Amino acid sequence: MTSFIKVGKFYELYHMDAVIGVQELGLAFMRGDFAHSGFPEIAFGRYSESLVQKGYKVGRVEQTETPQMMDARCKQMATPTRHDKVVRREICSIVTKGTRTPSFSEGVESESDSAFLLAIKEKAGDTANESIYGVCFIDTSIGQFHLGQFDDDRQSSRLRTLLAHYPPAHLLYERHNLSPRTMQILKRMLGCCLQDALSPNVEFWGSSRTLKTLAEGEYFSSDQEFEWPHVLKEMLAEGDSLGLTAKEDSDLAVSSLGACVHCLTRCLIERNILSMKSFTRYEPVDVSGGRKEKEGGPHFTTSQRMVLDDITLSNLDVVDHPGQQDSSLLQRLDHCSTPFGRRLLKQWLCAPLCSPRAIHDRLDSVQTLMGHAHLVGEAHEKMKSLPDLERLLRQIHGVGMRRPNSTHPDSRAIMFEEATYSKRKIIGFLSVLEGFKTSAELSSLFAAVAGKSKSSLLKRVVCREREGGKFPDLTEQLQFFSAAFDHTKARKEGTIIPARGVNPAYDAAVETIHKTATCLEEYLAKQKKVLACPSLVYWGTGRNRFQLEVPESTPASRIPRDYELKSQKKGCRRYWTKETKRCLEVTMAAEEDKQMALKDTMRTIFHSFAQHFSLWESAVQCLATLDVLMSLTTYSSLGDGEMCRPEIVSSPVPFLDVMNSRHPCISLTCGGDDFIPNDVIINGGRSPEGSLVVVVTGPNMGGKSTLMRQTGLLVILAQLGCYVPASSCALSPVDRVFTRIGASDKITSGESTFFVELSETATILHHATSHSLVLVDELGRGTATYDGTAIASAVLRELSVGVACRTLFSTHYHNLVDDLHGNLKISLGHMACMVEKEEEEEGEGEDGVQEDSVTFLYKFMEGACPKSYGFNAAKLAGLPPDVIRAARRKAREFEKSTERRRLFRKLVGLAPDFPLDQLLAIQTRLKQLHI
Repeated sequence: MTSFIKVGKFYELYHMDAVIGVQELGLAFMRGDFAHSGFPEIAFGRYSESLVQKGYKVGRVEQTETPQMMDARCKQMATPTRHDKVVRREICSIVTKGTRTPSFSEGVESESDSAFLLAIKEKAGDTANESIYGVCFIDTSIGQFHLGQFDDDRQSSRLRTLLAHYPPAHLLYERHNLSPRTMQILKRMLGCCLQDALSPNVEFWGSSRTLKTLAEGEYFSSDQEFEWPHVLKEMLAEGDSLGLTAKEDSDLAVSSLGACVHCLTRCLIERNILSMKSFTRYEPVDVSGGRKEKEGGPHFTTSQRMVLDDITLSNLDVVDHPGQQDSSLLQRLDHCSTPFGRRLLKQWLCAPLCSPRAIHDRLDSVQTLMGHAHLVGEAHEKMKSLPDLERLLRQIHGVGMRRPNSTHPDSRAIMFEEATYSKRKIIGFLSVLEGFKTSAELSSLFAAVAGKSKSSLLKRVVCREREGGKFPDLTEQLQFFSAAFDHTKARKEGTIIPARGVNPAYDAAVETIHKTATCLEEYLAKQKKVLACPSLVYWGTGRNRFQLEVPESTPASRIPRDYELKSQKKGCRRYWTKETKRCLEVTMAAEEDKQMALKDTMRTIFHSFAQHFSLWESAVQCLATLDVLMSLTTYSSLGDGEMCRPEIVSSPVPFLDVMNSRHPCISLTCGGDDFIPNDVIINGGRSPEGSLVVVVTGPNMGGKSTLMRQTGLLVILAQLGCYVPASSCALSPVDRVFTRIGASDKITSGESTFFVELSETATILHHATSHSLVLVDELGRGTATYDGTAIASAVLRELSVGVACRTLFSTHYHNLVDDLHGNLKISLGHMACMVEKEEEEEGEGEDGVQEDSVTFLYKFMEGACPKSYGFNAAKLAGLPPDVIRAARRKAREFEKSTERRRLFRKLVGLAPDFPLDQLLAIQTRLKQLHI
């Protein structure tokens, strides 16, 4: 951990921390006998964020007393030691990439992407090589916990999918608990992630200790009444009246929550996060909702989602990856105006819908918005002014719960830039109020349009509850906070003066001061009559106020005996009375109460705002959904060519029919002007006996892999509820997209290229259903030709007969393709090319080898391609001509040898009544082969 230690108005770094500050932050070494560097207090946010982004832990150490407070403390001690004569300091926060809680005081814009803190626990499953995982993950900048427990297969498919959908920035696991397979997965997928191995029970708490800590910590108490959040309550064992035992199917999840709570406690932010009481249950995508077979086709529930695992997300470039250029589908679709909209778009994209009804509801929303482009443009401009409301709600909650008598060390910290921080808090709060005012305007902007739309989704997110929608009515709350204080003055001065009725303590103090001032005026008027002195006035300031200043010309006989002489000067004498002293005491006490109330006014207002958290959160969720729908609308309207509304059909027979389709991301990478559209038809006749597997052949670099990726992305787009780049698109719902594309090994896991291929293929065969889409690119190339051909053939048969799902299967094994002619379960297609034979090479004679000049047409056609034309790719890659020439000769020899064996097998199997003309044809071919 790198420690930033407060010394006066500066944070200083010492020894190796100072070296890190110089190397990573560009600080300068200060003079002295040991290494140290530093920066002003106001720059903490910028420098800490920079280190955290680079993977460091940062500890903030604050002074919790002034030198004067230290002196007073030492005077009260009998014999203070040299250790006592040091200003007290305390750790106020520890920040990692997974425990960041941006605050108003830092003044630094954080990334819009979520950075999750993930805790994971594992135990062996009921069958060999299977595991049960308990997980808890949270984005601390938002404050929502996700808890879940699930069974997993030997490939840990569900765990890998979770890590891909919610990539953690900080990982917690129990030391010696995880299996070697799980450790390999974490090491491969989370190589750059901060990882902490926690001691069992001590740091990685068991479920019982977790529940006991939460029950005793008053995190979930409101008005002195304790109540478990709904999700946690569901995880408690029914027979335990004390609520200290978790259900068996939730034990690992609750234990993982304990690890997160321990980490948050160590970072001194647990009360801030837990008190939001925001918990949701996590379920793997492939078990959410469920699917039932019904007459007329499968019935997908509205909660059912398409499964996209980490391999598919990576192979299809669905979301961004480290070091990736602008080429992902997420970047292509992202026209969102708000950070919380972008986060929701990514969630939607990682888990598209499966229910045709839900998909068409989204499509209806998009179609409606496309018909009102002027409103969408106006809404985009309004939304661009919105801050990150989702995260600011947590910050307001954090300020609102920090009471003056809090035990948190931050309540004792001496901050020299408090005025600046107060201004930032006020400006942030005002930006939130303005943001919700804008959100109310956006709701009104689309309300009339949504009321006439067929989309129930659009109506839910923009119409008020009284109109049948879900957008909350914020009028009363916004009016209250708008009138709660003078916004302009508060923004300028950094201090909130509450309006009457906002802060009762402040109101009472002001009322007391006002009443006392009235009493003093009445008393002064009375004393003027007693002394017969019209010029009698009050004199004094502070503790010496309210002295009656009597001129010397006033006869002494008129001075009452209860007048107490306090001071005098030439020409006058000044007196206190019992009444003025009483009024002074009351006024000073009321002024002190007023100052205390003013100091707590900001917290009080923020706390009052946070009391309506569910209301504000509901509005943010509606805004985020509207933002995503407008983003899909913008993409659907501004596509680089013809766009169509996909037709999702609930059919008992899987099919896919896309005409003139284009790659949705191609315009990002190469302009897309010359991209050639293609038709992709799988069981276009929608026949139960139709072929669901298409074997794709074609020349190297002919576009096979692009076609397959394009098909996968179009299916994802269609079920996302977005228009697709094609002239027409119809399909039955896809429950999962599998990809086996590319070739790579996993050195750290000790897995060869071929082993990785087979592992990915095994996942497909184990989990694919008849409603899945499988994309397999050149299976078997990582081993010997015959082994690869045999495995590819067996897998192809299983996909076409056993699983019977929509499949694009590319291959260069032409022997395999030859055996597929006449197979009704498999159709053949190829990427077309034009081949021209060039003249024989000089000096080759009758053994000369003609070169093939290949022109790629990038058009997907029916039938098989006879050759792969690999030598054309070798030529384009710049291999020496002599090498290519020698390779051509060798290839010719292999072709002749293969042809001889084929003809021999055919001759051996001839029947007595074999036709004479075919026999003569074989004889001619044998002569050509010099047999």
